[in-house]
Amino acid sequence: MQARLEIRKFPMSFVAIAFAVAVALILGLGVGYALKGTTVTTGPSRLLVLGSQGSASSDDGCILVSHQKAC
Repeated sequence: MQARLEIRKFPMSFVAIAFAVAVALILGLGVGYALKGTTVTTGPSRLLVLGSQGSASSDDGCILVSHQKAC
């Protein structure tokens, strides 16, 4: 009877496949987050329109013509 010493190397293909799967998952999650769709709500929607100029409290709709107020 004779003893033999076997050296088994860790397969590099397994490491490469595991790394590729991890990178694909990370990239997929990143792209999925970046391309996330709009959130769907199930209620009445409301629209708020804001003008580009705010109205002052003293604004009454009259204009100034030749130093006189015309309404």
